[in-house]
Amino acid sequence: MRRLLLATVVSSLALVAAPIPALAQPAVEASPRAESSSSLRWTACEGDRLKGAQCAFLRVPRDWARPSAGNYRIAVARIRAEVAPTRGVLMFNPGGPGGAGLDSLRFVQRGLPKEVRDSFDIVTFDPRGVGESQPTFASCRTPQPDLPATGPVDWEAATSAYVEAMSAALQECLEVNSADAEFVGTWQVIRDMDSLRRALGVQKISFWGMSYGTTVGRAYAQQFPQRLRALVLDGTISPTPSVGDYTREHIWDDATAIQTMLGAFGARSKRAYRTVMSFLEDQTIPTEDGDVLTRWSVSGFLVNKAAYQSQWDQAKQLINELYAAIRTSRAVSRDAAQRIRSSAVTTRSDGGTNPAYFFVNCSDMHDRPSVRELAGAAEQAAKVGVTPLGATPVGEGAQCSGLPRLGRSVPPLAGTLRLATPPIIVNSIGDNRTPWLGARETANAFTGSSMVTYAGTQHVTYTGPSTCVDAAVTPYLLNRTLPPRSVACPLVYP
Repeated sequence: MRRLLLATVVSSLALVAAPIPALAQPAVEASPRAESSSSLRWTACEGDRLKGAQCAFLRVPRDWARPSAGNYRIAVARIRAEVAPTRGVLMFNPGGPGGAGLDSLRFVQRGLPKEVRDSFDIVTFDPRGVGESQPTFASCRTPQPDLPATGPVDWEAATSAYVEAMSAALQECLEVNSADAEFVGTWQVIRDMDSLRRALGVQKISFWGMSYGTTVGRAYAQQFPQRLRALVLDGTISPTPSVGDYTREHIWDDATAIQTMLGAFGARSKRAYRTVMSFLEDQTIPTEDGDVLTRWSVSGFLVNKAAYQSQWDQAKQLINELYAAIRTSRAVSRDAAQRIRSSAVTTRSDGGTNPAYFFVNCSDMHDRPSVRELAGAAEQAAKVGVTPLGATPVGEGAQCSGLPRLGRSVPPLAGTLRLATPPIIVNSIGDNRTPWLGARETANAFTGSSMVTYAGTQHVTYTGPSTCVDAAVTPYLLNRTLPPRSVACPLVYP
């Protein structure tokens, strides 16, 4: 659940638009069986969400550093290839941390091109502490920053109060989950993945990592490079992540996403957006249900919608409605107000009530930024965009406040890594979950990789709005045919 002013990104984008190879007829590729799959007892999955899929449980060590210290049960599911012979296993992780693979399996499988569905067993799993996998964590509640509805913001005071409240909440959360909190980080997850590969009886897997799943894929490539047939990192996190870097990169990302989206809408929407956000600096907007909308709720809604192109029209509709309400001095409709409240996200420390989000990130990254660092980033973000965009760096940077260094951190990929088949790195230029420069850093870290850039904001792009992106990734998955080193895909928006 990760999330650069546009001019900055564009000026640094050294991409040359290149033709994409046509989708070739796949050649039959052997799928060697390395080991017995007897450790997985496949049965028909229960419930409509996984209709037609097979489910199993994989038993793994609670701590791969001490395999004798008990076990966890990991939920696994697959949909067999629609046509035989197959190209083996295509495994995916949908992101998070905290995304359940089983919840996403049917959606992901249906969205894949038929050639891919015909050729691969699509396999996923619920990572530790998520969905149907062990451990089961007690739910936790985390606070939101207390920020003034209008007027100037004392970012240092607000950040200090939020960090203090967040520290207390996360310490309480850790206390009730202390038996398992340090064993759910990515260092453990990639070893679960390789145990699953062995249980499936295959020598190599193809892997599609989405958002946080790109950290899983990158770390797996570092630890088990010989076990990857193909690797797609989509919505890509930096190969050297830290909480401090998350804070700093989010100075720019929301402003970039919103401006990219508004650029597709046109001059009228840009003017309406400026009018609405300027109005909200000093006033609130009443709603028909007797409440008010503030700059924080409106901006949070727009930030959230900007990340997914299928939701852009909701953002455009809201901007127009708020603009009309301001111009005519009337209340915003009850429906619009409810949509804003249910969808707006004011920070990125929003892992819900499942503490796996915090425990994974705070195992993977051991730095803890200071209040001064967070407040400084918030001040810069508010200047780059609009005042409420300062909330994102605070939320990102405070997500591990009060927590010790949990578990084992994932080693950063600080040098370069050569895989037998180099990976494809995919990212949108205006992605506010995983900013483009982190993806570019990842592409630089893999020798011979291809970088595919979509000129929109879509977070996780393969099988999304761009046939250009699909035309680069699908032949790679089928035949390991790499597109040109840099591929620029234009924005597709009606």
